[in-house]
Amino acid sequence: MKVLFDSQIFDIQKFGGASRCFCELIKSFPSDIIAQISIMINCNIHLRNECLCFKAWGGNTGLVSQLGILLYKVMHKLFPCVVEDIHSLNMKKSIEYLERGDFDVFHATFCDTYFLPYLKGKPFVITVHDLIPELFPNYFAKDDIQIITRKTLVDKASAIVAVSEQTKRDLIQLYDVPEHKITVVYHAGPPKEIVTSVSLVKGPYFLYMGMRRDYKNFDQLVIDFSRFVHSHPQVKLICTGYPFSLQEQELFVKYKVVENIFHLNANDIQVKNLYANAIGFIYPSLYEGFGIPILEAFAYGCPVLLNNKSCFPEIASYAGIFFSSDAHSSNITEKLEEMYNLSNEKRKELINKGYKRLSEFSWEKSAKKLSEVYFYYLNVWYDNVWNNR
Repeated sequence: MKVLFDSQIFDIQKFGGASRCFCELIKSFPSDIIAQISIMINCNIHLRNECLCFKAWGGNTGLVSQLGILLYKVMHKLFPCVVEDIHSLNMKKSIEYLERGDFDVFHATFCDTYFLPYLKGKPFVITVHDLIPELFPNYFAKDDIQIITRKTLVDKASAIVAVSEQTKRDLIQLYDVPEHKITVVYHAGPPKEIVTSVSLVKGPYFLYMGMRRDYKNFDQLVIDFSRFVHSHPQVKLICTGYPFSLQEQELFVKYKVVENIFHLNANDIQVKNLYANAIGFIYPSLYEGFGIPILEAFAYGCPVLLNNKSCFPEIASYAGIFFSSDAHSSNITEKLEEMYNLSNEKRKELINKGYKRLSEFSWEKSAKKLSEVYFYYLNVWYDNVWNNR
């Protein structure tokens, strides 16, 4: 079976997030799935590093070198009316391949509906990672493409892949999608790895990974952490992601934690070190579709402290320590204290539970389940074609 993926998510994300998940699935498909990516200019690190560029339709033909991409971006910036942006160029390439019809199932990687007129009745699948724009509209522009097009896509899609039972429930509740149309296909994490390198951080610390937007509940974490460090002034909170904003720095001053909260730029190797040597990884977010950092922490032997909201109990299950935190109340301070005071035996037990929970997710298992979705809806399409002859 030939499955055609478009370039949307690879145009949007240079690395990380959903683009990485698609790459992991594509390289893990069983042998009866031929995955192709309709892309001409690739800016995505995972496509390149995982050697998936060869899966661009027609092999390497048309793929532009990294130097070529840089020159193209410069030309587009200088002459935007003459030189198209990369997404538009890749979208045209996708339409070209759709019109050829040399595929069995189309899998859209994001929310643009450009492809709908070119499917010629063939089945298409969409993956819904989360419904954050719909659930937290105040944090997104009113013209956000996800808010505008999601309803059309979930109505017209042959099948919908949700990355958790939480996302499945949200789809049913917000869009009244029939349950039978949704298949839950979990993400997975990196393999278990014992990290023995010396800590990058001097002294004990908790770890916060990734973005700190409003629904991430970072401000509440800062407030609760300030109470904790009042009794434990030697403990730090290490954050990755973008540098701190002026507003965040003002928050640190207000709650007297300037000397306890630090930002680090970390590459993949350093991220492993940060997980492995932390007291624990903290995930205070109010909502996520899946939460891959949970599995990353498990993989590198880091205990996990997380909110009991959305998908977190589903993903971390028996291997996490949970707190309750939202705009009305929060007991993060109490749980920070609990994790900080874990005995060596209890800490080791929690780490081993993390390893066990990690082993229950795999990209191979998820890729097989996704391939079954493709085959099922392709057979439905063939039956419809046969019955309508």
